Amino acid sequence: MEKPKNSLNKRELISIAFELGFIIALPIVAFGYAGKWLDARLGTEPWLTLVGIALAIISTSVWMYRKFKSYF
Repeated sequence: MEKPKNSLNKRELISIAFELGFIIALPIVAFGYAGKWLDARLGTEPWLTLVGIALAIISTSVWMYRKFKSYF
């Protein structure tokens, strides 16, 4: 029985899982902390933190789409 062309082995699945965690965590940490820092400097709390989180969600969605569109 042949494997389908898009079939992934166990090693590739583990690699994708770790990469997915990185893709989700990096923008949230970067944009969230940047928004928090700007809020503290400009006195706009919590607005720039919320904008940072929104940017993190958008960038994560785009990053995931571009990375995983070949698998689906």
